[in-house]
Amino acid sequence: MRVGVIGAGAMGRALARRAALAGAVVLLSDRSIGKARRAAAEATTGAPGAVLASSLRNALSPSLVVLTPDREESLALVRDRSAALAEKFLVDATAPPPPGTADAAATSDLVAAAPAARWVKVLAAADADAVYSGRIDGLPIDMFVASDDEDAKVAVAEMMNMSGLRALDTGTLDKADALDAIACLARELSDRLLTTEGWGVKFLPDW
Repeated sequence: MRVGVIGAGAMGRALARRAALAGAVVLLSDRSIGKARRAAAEATTGAPGAVLASSLRNALSPSLVVLTPDREESLALVRDRSAALAEKFLVDATAPPPPGTADAAATSDLVAAAPAARWVKVLAAADADAVYSGRIDGLPIDMFVASDDEDAKVAVAEMMNMSGLRALDTGTLDKADALDAIACLARELSDRLLTTEGWGVKFLPDW
C-alpha cells in the first residue's frame, strides 16, 4: 500500500508514522524538502513500512492522499490540482482555524474544490505528539472518521486501526463542522490547562 501525505509539520509527521506502522510506503511532501527528509527519517524508525521524502507530484500519485497543511493552503492546493485528485481517497486532516476567523475555509470548501475526489474527514482526538506516540495513559488515540463514500471511509479507518489508533465511524461528511468544533474545544482546553506534553480526549467505552 502506498499513501501520500502532504505537509511535514507536526501532524503530517505523526500521520506519516501511523501509516508506516500500518505497513504503508508513505510519500511525504513539504515545501521544504529538508523538513520532509527529517520528518521522514523520524517517522520511519521501527515501522514495518517506510516514509520517504517526496516531491508534491509524487506524493499526490497514490490512491490515498492525506492533507495536513493549514486549511487555506490545502484549499489552494486542491483547487490547483483538482483534476489530478479525481477518484482518489482524499483525507482532510487539516486543523480548523480558530473560532471567529473571518471567511475561514471549511471541509465543504475543500470538497467543492475537488468534487470528483472521494473525500474522508478525520479528526485526531489528540494533539500531534499524542498521535505520533499512539497512546495516552495506556489507551489508544481515537480518530473520528466521516465520509459519504463507504469504501473510502473503511480504507482510512482500517489503516488507522492497523497503525494502533482507534478509528470511530462518525457518519457522513455533514458531520465535518461538528468535528472541527470538537477540535477547537479540545485545543482551547489544552491551552487553559497548560498541558505541556501530548494530550487527548477520549470517547468511552474503550472496547
